[in-house]
Amino acid sequence: MQQNNLEQLILSSSPMTLGEFTTLALIHPEYGYYINRDPLGVAGDFTTAPEISQMFGELIGAWIVDIWMQMGKPASFNLIEAGAGRGTLMADIMRVCKGVHGFNDAAQIHFIEASRLLKDKQHAALKGHNVIWHDAIADISVDNPCIILGNEFLDALPIEQLRRSASGWQKRVITVDNDKLVFDWAIAENELVKLLPSKTVSNEIYEVAPARKGFINECEVLLKANGGVALFVDYGYDRSHYGDTLQAVKAHEFVDVLEDVGNCDVTSHVDFDALSRHSNVSVTRIATQGSFLKSLGINHRAKAINASNADLNRLVGADQMGELFKVICFYHGDNLTPAGF
Repeated sequence: MQQNNLEQLILSSSPMTLGEFTTLALIHPEYGYYINRDPLGVAGDFTTAPEISQMFGELIGAWIVDIWMQMGKPASFNLIEAGAGRGTLMADIMRVCKGVHGFNDAAQIHFIEASRLLKDKQHAALKGHNVIWHDAIADISVDNPCIILGNEFLDALPIEQLRRSASGWQKRVITVDNDKLVFDWAIAENELVKLLPSKTVSNEIYEVAPARKGFINECEVLLKANGGVALFVDYGYDRSHYGDTLQAVKAHEFVDVLEDVGNCDVTSHVDFDALSRHSNVSVTRIATQGSFLKSLGINHRAKAINASNADLNRLVGADQMGELFKVICFYHGDNLTPAGF
C-alpha cells in the first residue's frame, strides 16, 4: 500500500510513543486530520450531540445561565469552548441566552481550535458575536471568571498505554517492521506509572492520559484565579479499569489505527474517574449524558419544540449516547452548585 506523506514522516521518525503518534495524526500543521477538513455530519466521519439536535445546546445554555447567576452575574466573564466543531453548540447557547438580560454582553467568547477550516465555520456560525481564537487554553487571560466547555474534546487528546510484564512496566510505542507501521513495547517512565490506579493486573493494558490531565490542570488555573466551572461531555467510563479503547474512525466506521494515518479520527475513551482523582478544585460526581440532560428538562424541551423521538433517543437513550457518554464538572468559587449531577 502506498504511504501518504504523514505515514512517511512517522516511518522516518519511529520509534515514537503513542501520544506522539496521535498528536501527529490529528494536528500535524500540514497533514493532521483536524487541520484541513470538516469531520462532522453524514458526509464526514462522526456526528456530535450539538449536530443531532438544538436541544443539546439549548439545555447547556440554560445550565450556563444558571451558573452565571450563581456567580453573581459578573459584567464580564470568559465563555470558553475547546474543540468547538462548526460552532453549532456555541451558536445555540448564545441564541437561547439572548433573552437573559446582560448575559450576551457579559460573555467574552473564546475558542480553542487547531483547524483552519473549522475556524472559518465557527466564524460564520457566530456572526454578530465577538469571538477570540487561541491555540491553547493557557493563552487566555485569568482576569475574568470562566465557564469552560468541552464536548467530545478530551477523547481527542492523546493517551499512553501501559502493561505490567515480568520485567516491569512497559509503554506501547509505534515502530517499523518491513516498511510498515506496527505496535511494540518499550520501558515506561515512572511519570507514566504514577498515573495508574493503585491496584493493577499483570499483562492487561491500562490507559493513562497525561495530556488530558495537563489540560484539566490548565483549566483549574483559570478557575482558581477568579472562580468558575469547566464542563466536559465525552464517551468514556466512570471507574478506572483496564482495556484497550484506542480506535480510529473514518466515514462512521472503525478502521485500523495504523493505516491511512492523518485521514482518520484517532480517539480513546475518557477515564473520568482518573480525571476526578487528580483534580485540584471541587468536582461533581460523574453523570451519564442521559441523566444529565433529563435532569435539565430535555423531555419537556422535546415536547415544546416537537422534536423527533429519534433525536431524543440518540441523546439520552441507554443504547445510544445516553449511557456511553459521561458528564463531569470541575468548579471553584463560593456557593457554586452545578445542576444536573
